[in-house]
Amino acid sequence: MLDFVLGILGGTALLMYGVEKMSEGLEKASGNFMRKILTVLTGRVWMAFLVGIIITALVQSSTAITVLTVGFVDAGLMNLSQAIGIIFGANIGTTVTAQLMAFSFMVDLTKLAMLTIGLGFILTYFNKREAVKEIGNAMMGFGMMFLGLKILNAGIAYIQNNPTMSYFFKSYASIPIVGILLGALATAAVHSSSATVGMVLVLGNSGLLDLKTAVCIMLGDNIGTCVTAQMASLTGNLNARRTAWAHTLYNAIGVIIALIFLRPFLSIVELVTLNFNGSRDLGLQIANSHTLFNILSAVIFLPLHKQYVGFIQTIINKPLNKSWHNGR
Repeated sequence: MLDFVLGILGGTALLMYGVEKMSEGLEKASGNFMRKILTVLTGRVWMAFLVGIIITALVQSSTAITVLTVGFVDAGLMNLSQAIGIIFGANIGTTVTAQLMAFSFMVDLTKLAMLTIGLGFILTYFNKREAVKEIGNAMMGFGMMFLGLKILNAGIAYIQNNPTMSYFFKSYASIPIVGILLGALATAAVHSSSATVGMVLVLGNSGLLDLKTAVCIMLGDNIGTCVTAQMASLTGNLNARRTAWAHTLYNAIGVIIALIFLRPFLSIVELVTLNFNGSRDLGLQIANSHTLFNILSAVIFLPLHKQYVGFIQTIINKPLNKSWHNGR
């Protein structure tokens, strides 16, 4: 029991810290380049969408990009239309992490993780260039993330053999609304959808979650990740609040649509995984569901971009604090 508790605590801490360290290192390493790309190459919504995908895939944190976007809108460096385009793309770019995690369960990456941590340490502590140091930090985070998954996976046998835990996951977490709430609360608490998706992958590969339950928790992740942007917008102007709410409502509406068409969505995930990966591996199905959900959401919303911008401007039409806002 003690080994299991320590494994869960240590594995979760390593996973969360690894994801945070990796995204923070990549963000700082890209630094001015990322900011310049975000502010210069986002003139049209399709360009903003592509920039959102590419930058988030490089930084591996949709939360960081969304918060940065809220800040740019607040500073007047970007308009609401551009910001919404970036958000559409950022949601797709962040799914790369889930794909890497799913791949790690198919191939033992423990040795590679240790090597990556070692090389990252060398770059961080024996190099004077700041950008190279941050790349080293990102490499160490990358390795820690996979080590955390490995430790968590080792403790799953205890949950499988525990009747209470097994009953909870199979009887309660399988209820769509409960699964969505679990995902939303967990992601809001740790401020990282990637960390929560990692936990879902571990539980799924252990047989404690079926695809339906895992997808529902994943849908909740997309709602929980909006909390950070909402917090960042509290001290911003009206357009900053609109940007945060555009992100929140975009994810919430996408989740509602996916929930309504849950069975067809699950069938598409299984079909795509089989056709592209040639596998019925549940981990790959979970990762692919995360990617497909965000791609399909963008496909639905992009043609309605102008209408969506108008909708956000209509419903969010007052600053949070009038006296403070007028004094700016």
